[in-house]
Amino acid sequence: MKNLKVSIFTAVIVLIVGLYDIAYAYNRRYRNHNHGVTPFMILGVIFTISGLALIIMHWVR
Repeated sequence: MKNLKVSIFTAVIVLIVGLYDIAYAYNRRYRNHNHGVTPFMILGVIFTISGLALIIMHWVR
């Protein structure tokens, strides 16, 4: 894992996608009465955590 190079551009895009999925799931919750929100929320959390981890890995390098 020491030779893993992380692009800051990729890390920011993954973080933005995660935050967008969370916002989409939050707004969809009120329109569809909480149907079909869980997959978007799970993906949003995964992408957000991954984006933060990539940014930290970029700074540590």
